[in-house]
Amino acid sequence: MGKVNSIFKVSGKLGDYVFYELNGKQVVRKAAGKKRGPKSEAQKKNEIQNTEFAKASSAGKFLGAGLAEECRRMNDRYLYRKVNKLMLELKAADVAEKGQRTPAGGLGTPEGRAILRDFRFHKKYGHFPKLNSAVRQRGKAVLHLSPSRQPVEGIMELQINLDNGDLRRQVHAAPEISAQNRAEVPLGFRRRKGYRDLLFIWGEGFLQGVVVAEE
Repeated sequence: MGKVNSIFKVSGKLGDYVFYELNGKQVVRKAAGKKRGPKSEAQKKNEIQNTEFAKASSAGKFLGAGLAEECRRMNDRYLYRKVNKLMLELKAADVAEKGQRTPAGGLGTPEGRAILRDFRFHKKYGHFPKLNSAVRQRGKAVLHLSPSRQPVEGIMELQINLDNGDLRRQVHAAPEISAQNRAEVPLGFRRRKGYRDLLFIWGEGFLQGVVVAEE
């Protein structure tokens, strides 16, 4: 720390030096520089967690945008929290190395597909219909549902890139469900690299979906 003899009073940082007043006298010291060196393991771990959390948070917003109309019917102002939690669970199911895991990658695994299938977008509990699977077959999806007295009012087809938010959606009328609890829905979109094809059933008080599997 040095003293400054000048008719001008200077305060604050100038270049690599900081000027300030101490005991009525102006002094100067060298500004502290940023610590440089290799990152600690804790810093690396925290950086990876922040990166993956940001990707999951963005994916949650993208899915919420794709399901905006259906989610409004749920009348749950905290639904976005549940969707964010869903994205984190899907990210954790991704088999990529840490730092590269994403919700989209998780949906490509059996564990991730089961997580989405069992997720409840609705806050009410009841004996609602459940879509157990959807398999692509020659331009249509063959659905298998659990029996329920409450009817399915519609099907929503969503093709979405969870990494950048690009999406296409198409609403289908409620299909006729056979005695074997099967139904068929024509698919409006062909497969696209980097996109996930999802089908959702909705009705009074419920919303639930699955990944469209390949035959």
